Amino acid sequence: MRIIHTALRYPPSLGGAEKYIEQIVTGTRNIEHGFDVRILSSAMRTHGPISYLDPELLTQDPIYLQRLFVAKTPFISYPRLQALPYYIGHHKPDILHSYGYWYQPADTTARYAKKHKIPFIFHPIYYKNSVRKKLVWKLYDKTIGRATFAAADVVVVISEYEKKLIQEAGYPVKKFAIIPPGIDIKQFETIRDNPFVNKNIGGTILLSVSRIAKSKGLQDTIRALPDIKKRVPDACLVIIGEDFGYQQELVTIAEKLGVTSSVHFWGKATDEELIAAMQHASVFVHASTYEAFGIVLAEAMAAQLPIVARNIAAIPYVVPENKAGLLFTNKKELVQNIISIIQLPQLAHHLTDYASNLARTQYSTDQSINLLHELYEELKK
Repeated sequence: MRIIHTALRYPPSLGGAEKYIEQIVTGTRNIEHGFDVRILSSAMRTHGPISYLDPELLTQDPIYLQRLFVAKTPFISYPRLQALPYYIGHHKPDILHSYGYWYQPADTTARYAKKHKIPFIFHPIYYKNSVRKKLVWKLYDKTIGRATFAAADVVVVISEYEKKLIQEAGYPVKKFAIIPPGIDIKQFETIRDNPFVNKNIGGTILLSVSRIAKSKGLQDTIRALPDIKKRVPDACLVIIGEDFGYQQELVTIAEKLGVTSSVHFWGKATDEELIAAMQHASVFVHASTYEAFGIVLAEAMAAQLPIVARNIAAIPYVVPENKAGLLFTNKKELVQNIISIIQLPQLAHHLTDYASNLARTQYSTDQSINLLHELYEELKK
């Protein structure tokens, strides 16, 4: 069985969606058991504006990954993988599998699947924001976007929240399948050395992991830091993630608030470093203003790191409030929740016990891959 995936970006391009796609491709690829999985993507690092990955990184691409040239679409952010229908046909797929509402690879793959009567799985990774209320979005929504949903034999969503959004929008969906991103639980069972020691970072560590962009809400955590330090003087914030043009703004905010020495920018971390950081931090703070899922939240659960996260979008579905973590809607709640976890060890223990069990039972890679294999077998019949 040959499954061809199409995606706008693919690791080492950063992002939760990219990591999720890689997990699916590598996890389901099993030649011995008849799953010949391949991926068509691009060499883009970002697509709004378009930037490209370091060519040296691409020398490590696996043989089942093919990166196509990209063309811009005038006036709108809609990069196109060139000659995509040709390359899909070249690989002679039994099943097509694509990602991203408003992304050309998914739209083109949907049309190809419909024309050639090939089973098609669509992961919309769907969300709403202010940009998606503009006229061009509405036109896309009523035409190309709706047609992509209609072409899918199965629409895979990563949370009940995403399913609810799609149902409310009234898209034509034949069948839903809920398959959340998975994590390799075994990776979190071995305790690593404290990585903060080598970076001369000590005290009570608040950890945030995301790309450094305004939408990730890191500025709100920095603004809360002075009030947190009044109650927890040795508190500091460590940010792991690549700068997407917003780091200098965060530096300026920290300087104005007098907390520069308490804000540390780690940069990009390896998976090993990330797990180690989660195992030795005090609180995981996730202030993102939108998440379709938030794989780092599941990783923090597996690492038994207490979570404080914004109560928005899919986050309360992933992190049940007052069970797996504490959620906030404003600065006062953010400050109080962090202080409560630090000063009430029993509360922190209660949260991490529930969260780690949830990660093991609901967010494991094995479970997600098994569900996909079953889906492939069902569609191939």
